Amino acid sequence: MIFPSSAVGKRLVLQVLVIATLLIFGFAISIGFFTYSRELDAFERKFSLIEQSHLDVIESALWVDDQENLRIALLSICRIPGIESAAIQAREEVVCRAGQSAAPSRLHRVFPITHLYDGETYRLGELHIQGSLSHVRHKALKTALSLMAAQTSIILVVCALLLMLIYRAVIRRLLAITSYTSSFSMDDLDRELQLDARKGPVDEVDHLAYTIDQMRLHLRRAFARKDEIERELRRHQHDLERIVDQRTASLKFTVEKLRHEIDQRSRMEKEREELIRDLQHALGKVNKLGGLLPICAHCKKIRDDKGYWNQVEAYIGDRSEAEFSHSICPECARTYYPDYELFGSI
Repeated sequence: MIFPSSAVGKRLVLQVLVIATLLIFGFAISIGFFTYSRELDAFERKFSLIEQSHLDVIESALWVDDQENLRIALLSICRIPGIESAAIQAREEVVCRAGQSAAPSRLHRVFPITHLYDGETYRLGELHIQGSLSHVRHKALKTALSLMAAQTSIILVVCALLLMLIYRAVIRRLLAITSYTSSFSMDDLDRELQLDARKGPVDEVDHLAYTIDQMRLHLRRAFARKDEIERELRRHQHDLERIVDQRTASLKFTVEKLRHEIDQRSRMEKEREELIRDLQHALGKVNKLGGLLPICAHCKKIRDDKGYWNQVEAYIGDRSEAEFSHSICPECARTYYPDYELFGSI
């Protein structure tokens, strides 16, 4: 029995029926040819039997011209299955005939009729017997059809039993595997593929079921590993976020500290620049004289770089921003102007 859902069973049934039909027809044709050849050989035996059993009677009746016995003998020949007609021909004329005459065929036989009298043989005529090819064909066809019907019944019964066994051993288990795999989901990773228990060695379907179940176990382990990795990743992500928050807070503190230091340094730099500008401005106003100045011991003139002797006031005035106002010290006043009491009694 094959269920409608079994496409493999339907295809297998069709293929088996086609092959069985071809085999039955081929075998029937072979049996038909064999039966046809065997019936032709049977006709040869029939002709030999007629020659042995009827030819003497026909010879005696024809010698005395006994038409009644000739007709009886010919009718007896025509009653043999497959014989269509029998006729006696003498001097190119038909003396007696029985059955339906037909055109000569491969089953047409001619037997000479002779009579021995006083040591001399006389040719009385010929016995013409015509066999029926349609009888041979009909018998061959009947035999072939009978054998074909028997073989068809046997083959159909064998095919039905074979297909039932195949369904129970293969197709039904394949349908169970198909039902399991078609409805398989993530929730079925713990559900084992179970086939109907049977006796016998492990076959290909069992190997297929085992392979599918192993694939289920691999998937379950893979998804379990995936869940574990996802948990580990979430934990690492949480730790990373915590570390990032700590580093961000530390960086913010460092940035604020650096910004404060930068502000302080900026203020210090501005103060330093202002101080430098003030110093430069002060230095611009103060021009110090340094080094050895060649001065005259008597007139107190100073020699410049060009070799000219200049008054002390002119020399210092050219090289600084100092200005001179003339006065007399008390000592010179007493020395050079004793008559003038410029500083009183010092």
